[in-house]
Amino acid sequence: MQLCKVTGTIVSSRKAPSFKDGKLLIVHPIDTLGDLEGEMDMLAIDPGYGAGMDDVVIVAREGSVVRQLTKKEDIPANVIILGVVDDWSAEA
Repeated sequence: MQLCKVTGTIVSSRKAPSFKDGKLLIVHPIDTLGDLEGEMDMLAIDPGYGAGMDDVVIVAREGSVVRQLTKKEDIPANVIILGVVDDWSAEA
């Protein structure tokens, strides 16, 4: 699991049927202080938590987790949002 910040949304007029019930978002890993970490954006599916722009989310980066949570064997995704973070604290 990893903390990420939602940095964008994907709007698509056509997409795979397995994505029909979810929202596609662009997320970027953050460190425990909330700063963007590295240069890699990821495409994540939000299965219904209502995550949006600038939200901090917890993601899993494994296809088997995506399949277990969506209960879809044919979903072509490997990053899924597990929840929206309300608050956190960390010591430096």
